[in-house]
Amino acid sequence: MKENHPLLLLTSVLLIPFLSVPATADLSLGPEELVQANRSAIQVPGYSVPSFVFWDGDNLKDLIIGEGGGGIAVGKVRVYLNTGTETSPQFESYFYAQSEGSDLVSPEGG
Repeated sequence: MKENHPLLLLTSVLLIPFLSVPATADLSLGPEELVQANRSAIQVPGYSVPSFVFWDGDNLKDLIIGEGGGGIAVGKVRVYLNTGTETSPQFESYFYAQSEGSDLVSPEGG
């Protein structure tokens, strides 16, 4: 019977996304920057998954942050509307994304 090699499988799975990037793609990451709201660094409980998207139809990218994990009972989605410009975004406060009047949630481990 063949032995399983979980480390090899994990390594292969982790490499697949990198192998699918076209050779001509210009992938360069700049230095880490802390995003601020109300002149303070944004901090979320647990893990954060930030994305910039067009949320409210004003043609400015808004900040969407998935939060959760790390002992947080449920994950939620924060929405920070861009009150600045395209080249100089500014974020004030946030609200949670909702559906039918209730916050969107993802149970821990879900």
